[in-house]
Amino acid sequence: MFRKLTSLVLVSMFLLPLSGCASGRYKGWEYVRIERQVPNTNCEYKIQDTCSGAGANCYNYYKQEATLYGANTVVITEDVRSQRSSGSAAAYNGAGGASFKSAEVMTTLADYYACPPYKVGEQK
Repeated sequence: MFRKLTSLVLVSMFLLPLSGCASGRYKGWEYVRIERQVPNTNCEYKIQDTCSGAGANCYNYYKQEATLYGANTVVITEDVRSQRSSGSAAAYNGAGGASFKSAEVMTTLADYYACPPYKVGEQK
């Protein structure tokens, strides 16, 4: 009984800290804004980044990375969609087969900015 309890405590000590890794490393990433243009002229440019993947995955990636540069706003500057295709064919003694794969790849380009917070009643 004591051995099972000790094992449970040890496992809990290692697994519980790991469950919050993203929140600890990217503190406040949930509050980073995604915009299509710079919200105001008081924003300070930080860095440009690129991401290839599905839209929501890139948005979360950008928001998390922005925190590492002290940014609170991500401005999507360019979306590029491309088609990636591949195929193959094989034949042996008159019998054969073919396969074809196609996938759409989206690459986005974004700028990170540190913008002052909005005041109540202020327009974007």
